[in-house]
Amino acid sequence: MLLCLLTNGLLAQDMVSGIKLSQRAKVTQRIGTTDVTVTYHSPQVKGRKIFGGIVPYDFVVDGKEYAWRAGSNNRTTVKFEHDVLVEGQPLKADTYGLVVLVSKKEWTFVFSSNKTWGAFQYDKANDVLRVTVPVEKVGFQEWLSYNFIDPEPTSARMTLRWEKSQAAIKIETNVKANIIAATEKKEDKKYSDYLTLAQYKRDLQLIDANEAVVLANQALEAEENFRSKIYKADLLLELGRTAEGEKLKAEALAMAEGFDMYYYGLSKILLENDKEASFKYLSDYVTLKPNDWIAHLSLGEYYLKVGNQKKVVEHMKKAFENAPDNWRNYARYLYQQNRLMLEKR
Repeated sequence: MLLCLLTNGLLAQDMVSGIKLSQRAKVTQRIGTTDVTVTYHSPQVKGRKIFGGIVPYDFVVDGKEYAWRAGSNNRTTVKFEHDVLVEGQPLKADTYGLVVLVSKKEWTFVFSSNKTWGAFQYDKANDVLRVTVPVEKVGFQEWLSYNFIDPEPTSARMTLRWEKSQAAIKIETNVKANIIAATEKKEDKKYSDYLTLAQYKRDLQLIDANEAVVLANQALEAEENFRSKIYKADLLLELGRTAEGEKLKAEALAMAEGFDMYYYGLSKILLENDKEASFKYLSDYVTLKPNDWIAHLSLGEYYLKVGNQKKVVEHMKKAFENAPDNWRNYARYLYQQNRLMLEKR
């Protein structure tokens, strides 16, 4: 009898440890270049009253806050690859234990240095950051889930949803600062790394044009090509070193091939809103290389931006006719798509 009880007890224990009623889940969102990963266990409602029931509102007894572990089994954790802003407040790259203080109209998300099991060991002394956000009523959901919504190039909102309630916190990253930090750590930098440092440091006003020239020189030392020459040429022209800049630009333009001019020419209209410069570079390139499919693709893209659909079709047709086999289906698609758009007008 004793053996039977021991055997059944061990079997039950094994089942408990091997089969979790609340499944473990993980969701990762890349915001800019930063991965944000939430690891949690997802309980179900199972007919229970959740908020204001098994998760009490404003659960404070004798001055002690009893936090909700915002999941089940182990404590939920959130990992940030880089430094972020959470609801506008800075939070260092790390893995944090997450608990939530629940009220009827708002929830407080608490990022804690303590990642121990559950929330019973929660101690306010371990708080790293607290953010309070409103709760919204949503359609019923049986299982608890975390998700990311409203993605933007440098931000997204992390949601916690269960039963008929949902709350979301905004997470933002400084993409350019993160790229600068990662690039500076590289031991064997390529020309593109130096150009990235020059461009992004200028964008963040960390260096001026003269300091950017130093990085441009390092890019040229690493590799002389269209991108490294044209970047330095534009810097020299900006600094008023006209003769030197024009000479270097002419050398760069003579080296341009295929997508070199595609990206450079279109950047003038897309990033600088300089239609005249964009048209000059791209139309000159078509004149120079009339049978280059990328030359016509580039000019077609220019006309698409300025709204001349007839010219778009003209150059997309030439791009298709001159495209190599590995690009032919793509070029055909662009031509046919734009031709249909013109015919429907």
